[in-house]
Amino acid sequence: MSKKLLSTILLFLVFIGFLWWGLSMLFHPDPTGPAESIVFALLLLGCSGYALVSILMLPRKRQP
Repeated sequence: MSKKLLSTILLFLVFIGFLWWGLSMLFHPDPTGPAESIVFALLLLGCSGYALVSILMLPRKRQP
């Protein structure tokens, strides 16, 4: 497996992981400190969005 394909797959997994973690924290905040939990969830969703933009900015193969 090439390094480019492996790094793309890992970046996609980071996107999915942060998205899942952020959404789960946003919809089920910690009852002891809900404000901090929501802020942390929004930060995770921001990281997920950054990973998605990074995936979309990757160079594509040109079809002949």
